[in-house]
Amino acid sequence: MSLGSVVLAGDFNARTSTNTHFIDCNQLVDVLLVPQAIEGTLPNDMLERQNRDTVTAGWHREFLDFCRTTGLFILNGCTPRNISGEYTCLSNKGFNIVDYFLTTADQLEGVKCLEVNCDEKYSGHKNAHSDHRPLVLTITAVATPSCSAKGNQTPTTFQI
Repeated sequence: MSLGSVVLAGDFNARTSTNTHFIDCNQLVDVLLVPQAIEGTLPNDMLERQNRDTVTAGWHREFLDFCRTTGLFILNGCTPRNISGEYTCLSNKGFNIVDYFLTTADQLEGVKCLEVNCDEKYSGHKNAHSDHRPLVLTITAVATPSCSAKGNQTPTTFQI
């Protein structure tokens, strides 16, 4: 049963490096003995994530398993304005990526950009209120007030 489109964001306390976060149906062709891969499962630019944080730590295994089993895709490191996988947390333990945006496959084409605000006044400075940088996702999607609503189906651009 599908619950529809999902966009999820937060501090997942998981340093994932560039480990795979989805099941690539194209890799299952030989295992399942099907004649061809499922086409159109992922936009080509979503197949590889870049990540300046090359360490795996914290809840990385659980987080990646969560992504694989729910079909959610990590947007950090593979979207415009965040191609390099910018650090999201600057703590006294060093720089890392633990804050993520995730979404379902049906929303991938609507992702316009993911920005990590690197301004010192937000993080990484002694007077900053947090060691986490603000993340802003710009996405075009159809919004409905409830799961059963049949109202406006016009795509709208949102910043989250």
